[in-house]
Amino acid sequence: MFFDVAQPFSIIPVPYWNNHPVPVWKKDLWNGDTAELVGNLYQCPLRIKFPDEETPWTLPLDPVISVNGGNSIVRTNVLKQDHDSYARRGTIKEVWSQDDYEVNIAGIFISQDGYFPMEEIMRLRNYCEEREILEVECDLLEAFGITRIAIESFSFPHTAGAENQQFSIKAYSDDDFSLLIEQ
Repeated sequence: MFFDVAQPFSIIPVPYWNNHPVPVWKKDLWNGDTAELVGNLYQCPLRIKFPDEETPWTLPLDPVISVNGGNSIVRTNVLKQDHDSYARRGTIKEVWSQDDYEVNIAGIFISQDGYFPMEEIMRLRNYCEEREILEVECDLLEAFGITRIAIESFSFPHTAGAENQQFSIKAYSDDDFSLLIEQ
């Protein structure tokens, strides 16, 4: 396959991050503050596997990953008897707990032989459709203590070029814990 010098990369689709610079995650440059990482896009290697698999699969091209977090708060309304409307407003916050992290992964498969990247798509589809937790290895996710994810939704949108296919995944972090308490 030959490229037109006047239009280099004209056959490759232009993903979002191609027009909007995305920093490449470098663990050794990170200062340890996860607040600066929340909600930002980073491009970094991602390896996934089922818990019973021995060897993780490294996605062929480093995907763009973002992590979003939050808290669950139980709010209770109380009777407000003061005549001053500002004396008692709002709710009482009773219980705070940390929500799961939302992990968004977006990437592209580009076949080197000019054909549709069927093998990579089928492999990723298998991971996405299986109703099982996935173990992940990724320096960015490791910064948040995320080693397991549960996939909520995934997409393989229309992508220009027969040898290209974009994908996106929405997942949540999953911590391994026991619901039984021994006494």
